[in-house]
Amino acid sequence: MADMKLEIAKLIGEPINAQLPVPVELEAIADTFTAEVGEKIWRYTAFDTSLDTILAVDPSTGIITLVPRSATGDAELTFKGLQSKLEYVLIDAIIGESDNTQILARRKVSISRGMDKRELRAILNAITGSAGFGFGVGDASADYLPGVTPEEVTMTGNDIYDVIMEMKHKVEDYGDNFVLLVGSTVKEKIDTYDKDKASTFAYNVTLSAKLKELGITVMKVFGKVESTDGGGEEALLDPYKLILVARNSRIAEGKPIKFVRRKISPAIAQLMGADVDNTQRALWISPTPMQQGTNTLLAYGIYGYESVIFTITNPKAICIADATSILS
Repeated sequence: MADMKLEIAKLIGEPINAQLPVPVELEAIADTFTAEVGEKIWRYTAFDTSLDTILAVDPSTGIITLVPRSATGDAELTFKGLQSKLEYVLIDAIIGESDNTQILARRKVSISRGMDKRELRAILNAITGSAGFGFGVGDASADYLPGVTPEEVTMTGNDIYDVIMEMKHKVEDYGDNFVLLVGSTVKEKIDTYDKDKASTFAYNVTLSAKLKELGITVMKVFGKVESTDGGGEEALLDPYKLILVARNSRIAEGKPIKFVRRKISPAIAQLMGADVDNTQRALWISPTPMQQGTNTLLAYGIYGYESVIFTITNPKAICIADATSILS
């Protein structure tokens, strides 16, 4: 059994894909970083609204114009711990499989997938201001935004084409290279837009092709995740919502969202008895026998943990919309 534990630990301690340390959707809208153990990460608490003013030199006086500026405040980001449930598989189930290590390996996949979705949902909630803001109790918009909220397009009888164009026009002064995150219903309406409007077209729109022409990549956000034990699954993004992100900005370096994972050092991992993969997720293999309340089980257990945080540094490069009124 000791050898079995080592074999399982070696197998599930490997990352699913070392080249994708975060969900694809998160990678599309955020710059990702890692923080060393004990390293402090800071964010701005206010948005710098100073104008870019450049004056011509007066050749007769050479006077330099003085303008007082106040420092933009900052605050330390508080990392959030995410954890899985302690899952277990009975020894009888393991030794009854033809490849007995694959049962717990599948649990590793499930834990990593769940953490991916939990990270993404927290960021999407922060952008849209949805219920369940951020990662949990005590979170507020001020924890993630520098005093300015993303732009929002309100529905005034427009169809989905007009909504997306208005979103683009709101953010294109602050960046380009757009990605449009959409819920499932919005994506369906984009896919069928040409056929739906065929009888009323006064001009040829061809929506999907038009979005590509304008440099807008459409990315459907799908999937559900349970954020509280017994709370039921929740969609990562409301099916009627849209989020347009300009990934290349002239007013701030990089993408408008920064996502950070806290590194787990080998020394700490050894003290915890955990295996840490390249995505900085710690996995514990509980040896058999293990406790479940007052019961002792002949089983192996698996548990996952990570420490992460994010901040929205450039909300001006983000626009949101809720198309419920025009699509439902």
